[in-house]
Amino acid sequence: INEAGMTAMFLLKGTERALLIDTGVGMTDLKKLISWLTPLPYDVVLTHGHQDHIGGAAQFEEVYIHEKDEDSLKPIDYVELLGNMGAYDVYDCSPADIRRIQKMPKCLPLKEGMVFELGGRSIEVIETPGHTSGGCCFLDRKERILFSGDACNGNLLCRDSINTLLGALDKIKSYESEFDRNFNGHVGYAGMPFVGSMDHSIMNTAIRICENILSGTAKIEDGGKNAFDGDCKVATDGRIRIVFSPDRLIDEGEIPVR
Repeated sequence: INEAGMTAMFLLKGTERALLIDTGVGMTDLKKLISWLTPLPYDVVLTHGHQDHIGGAAQFEEVYIHEKDEDSLKPIDYVELLGNMGAYDVYDCSPADIRRIQKMPKCLPLKEGMVFELGGRSIEVIETPGHTSGGCCFLDRKERILFSGDACNGNLLCRDSINTLLGALDKIKSYESEFDRNFNGHVGYAGMPFVGSMDHSIMNTAIRICENILSGTAKIEDGGKNAFDGDCKVATDGRIRIVFSPDRLIDEGEIPVR
């Protein structure tokens, strides 16, 4: 589901139930849309707690989200920024379309190894902190698809330590024999009307960037203050970039991944 070029949501259907992955920025009448797409009962899961993925969560009575990200559920304050970045120019939408619902849903816990049984189709939860502390991916073994949210894409913002992100990327790589396609949580971003699965090279390059940051060999540039309260840095390798805090390479008490 392409929500005005700002976010990607996915509806997975089995023979008995369905699963909605992410709720977008809050512009779409998702409940009505899902009712058009399937008569099946369904659960709603959130890959992580950023506003462009949870903005429509208030339309539902309950959603599954990792406990480390559930404090992020709050009324919309982000969608107009994304609209002004390009969506309003490309898609037939305006600030008047934003669905401002104040009541937040009940949070149900997402945990490593949970499985959503849809009937002939099982979706497994994989915890992947890094982009956020409560980030999760969803593995569809039947269709051999990984739904990765923002855990592994070409413009990766690391809110946790680089060491934590590297551990999550290693975990994703350990499943690579079980998926052929990796769909992230965006359709281009901010008005760019394209979507597609990401090449495995993105995962491998992101791992290499993390290794180089930790070893001190990465090509690093200043990233300003947009992503963090303090200064951030950007490490780039080809088309792949990771934005991170220079003060959070390995957090105190963490066991180094490498």
